[in-house]
Amino acid sequence: MSCRSTALWLSFMAYLVAPAIWADDDDTRFLQDQTRRAIEQRSQAEEVLAAPPGTLMYEGQRYQVPSTLESLTPAIYVAINTNQWTQLPDFIARYRELPGHRPALVSMAESLLARFEGNYPLALQRMELASEQEPTDARVLLELARLWFEDHQEKRAEQGFARALDAGLPLEVQMLIQQYHQAMDIRAGWHGSAALGVGYNDNINQANGYYSCLNYFAGICFFERQMPDPIESELVSYELSLQRRYNLSGNHNLQLRPMSYGTYYAETNPSRTATMQDYSTNLAILQVGYQYLDARNSISLMPYVEHYYRNRASDYLAHGLQLEWRRTLSRKWQIGTSLDTKRYEYTSKGQRTGADYEMHQWGLTASFMPQPNTSLYTGLTLSRRKYEIEQASSKDWAARVGVYHGFSGRAGLYVNALGIYRDSRNDAHDFFLGDRRRDRQQVYILSAGANGWKVAGLTPELRVRHSINHSNLDWAFGFEQTEVSLMLRRQF
Repeated sequence: MSCRSTALWLSFMAYLVAPAIWADDDDTRFLQDQTRRAIEQRSQAEEVLAAPPGTLMYEGQRYQVPSTLESLTPAIYVAINTNQWTQLPDFIARYRELPGHRPALVSMAESLLARFEGNYPLALQRMELASEQEPTDARVLLELARLWFEDHQEKRAEQGFARALDAGLPLEVQMLIQQYHQAMDIRAGWHGSAALGVGYNDNINQANGYYSCLNYFAGICFFERQMPDPIESELVSYELSLQRRYNLSGNHNLQLRPMSYGTYYAETNPSRTATMQDYSTNLAILQVGYQYLDARNSISLMPYVEHYYRNRASDYLAHGLQLEWRRTLSRKWQIGTSLDTKRYEYTSKGQRTGADYEMHQWGLTASFMPQPNTSLYTGLTLSRRKYEIEQASSKDWAARVGVYHGFSGRAGLYVNALGIYRDSRNDAHDFFLGDRRRDRQQVYILSAGANGWKVAGLTPELRVRHSINHSNLDWAFGFEQTEVSLMLRRQF
């Protein structure tokens, strides 16, 4: 085969797999985001262990607090215990000016005020100072352990709670500490979901059945262009997404994120000469790496491997590295960014429909929670796919907008809807295809379930995925595809 023929073959094979690769990227991101959202919602339950804000009252009466140690000392404790943060700065300022005041009480009050304002570095600094000033004070030890817990420093928190118990605490506070221990045990376990479903896909081969005659003579077509017809099929699908974090020390963690999903299609390609016979797929990803996690930030550096099985054989093995940062700005806002680089290496059988390439990707995300059971999220992704030849290499950008909402009521209904728009342009004109390829793709994913209708711990979930791909080479790459499945999901 000549170099020119090889280039054309690689170009055309790369074109054939591009929509499928995009679909895998979208499904991977959707499943990862779903797992992350479930973990974040579960962690919100821990907030009941923290105190909400309030106003300065005592037993329904408002009191004037004189500038004396005998009055300000209990006033500071009452303000803290009843979450009356607006009055606390004035109490602290007056108290610290008095001879004989306790510096540890000032440090503890300043720490909890900083915590209320969301400044965890200052809160930890002031509470650790309070612990140095009065190492045996049970209240200081308890509050320091709680701050370590909220800052995801599990080992320190466990040690801190043990010291607080040794210092002597009332029975009801000891029961509170047991709740923290249970929360830490939950944190240390595996989190994620598993699902199994059945459904239907109206175009498993992403085809359009396009026909045209390229050359007529005397009413007879001598050269025609006939693309494959769409193949419909019933399907069985599965999903498995897991995550676990091992606290090494402080805010430093080892994180594991295995994932696998796939689809078995009952139908195959009826053409015995077709390169692609079986469209059933399986994707497995294993990420193992470092994570820095505190009350506001999550920074991870994750090497990973990815294996793709298709057409009854191993298709490719990819290895990559992902750097991700997420920051919680407030109870409602979260932003994030990521860099990802990956190398795809196709097997000898996989090279019938694909070619080795590199992918580099940058993403930006933001989410807004107007209320605890509602999340609006959006993202922008820039991708670069580099093959050995320009005609197959491409650049694309994709915008994502989604909403998650959990409805009140015994049924526990929830809806997660995601819309994606992607614009992709290849690097160079391809003379074999007659143009420089450009695709505009729309993807819509909708999942709806009912946590209150569980059967043997499994939640029913309806999933609909609809894709539309428009291309300037629509005869070859334009298609529409709809997949509907009913899944049973278990969260853990």
